[in-house]
Amino acid sequence: MPYFSTTSTPPSTNTEDSSHPKQMDGPLSSTGEDMGSFENPASNAETEADDTIQQESDNDRVEEEPKPGMKFATDHELMAYYMRYAKQQGFGVITQRTKREANGRVKYLTIGCARGGKYHPSHSNISRPRPTIKTDCKARINAHLVEGSWVVTTVEIGHNHSTVSPQKSRFFRSHKCLDEYSQRMLDLNDRAGIRMNKNFGALVVDAGGFENLQFQEKDCRNFIDKARQLRLGKGGGEALTEYFKRMRLQNDGFVYVIDVDEELRLR
Repeated sequence: MPYFSTTSTPPSTNTEDSSHPKQMDGPLSSTGEDMGSFENPASNAETEADDTIQQESDNDRVEEEPKPGMKFATDHELMAYYMRYAKQQGFGVITQRTKREANGRVKYLTIGCARGGKYHPSHSNISRPRPTIKTDCKARINAHLVEGSWVVTTVEIGHNHSTVSPQKSRFFRSHKCLDEYSQRMLDLNDRAGIRMNKNFGALVVDAGGFENLQFQEKDCRNFIDKARQLRLGKGGGEALTEYFKRMRLQNDGFVYVIDVDEELRLR
């Protein structure tokens, strides 16, 4: 009789749990404190406590080793399970291979260790190869779509490299997650002119320490860089000018020159 996984449901990604305020009236100050007030009705206390308990149980849950015959309703549930398993075992994950039907639906999937495969340099200077994490690791699982369900067919468990502790595995790219709440706080504080070190520090305090974050300061900087680019759009010259003005107020030595047309668009 085929095995039915009891851990196929991905962990909750609710970004408004008990550790996060329900409503924010103002951005964080440069000291990491809120300039407005937070609405936290007492009637929601029991619900928030339940959410916290559920999230802690998801984080503490030990995923069993993958076995042939496991079934999952969707490929997303399959990926979520293997990601949780890889995180507790201390390795990163990538999708190594997929096959699709004529209609574009995926019918075959290989998920494996991020250090699987071999490095093939694409640059011309082969005498100075770039550093790589690839070790041709064979740890992976294969799954087929059978009658609407994803069935694990083959499993490779062993790694040809050392793994890290579960506490450090959150730094692998596949396990990083900049949640919506953190994105919203980063964007609001950046618009308010708060520097990144204090912006990130506010998230660290809110989470109760670095060890409780699923991302690093570098990920926050990358997000803010993209957010600033999206803000430009039409009238980008005006937005860029306002940004330069804020930088000028923060740094007396900051000098800028910008060329815009009559509609405040960059030339």
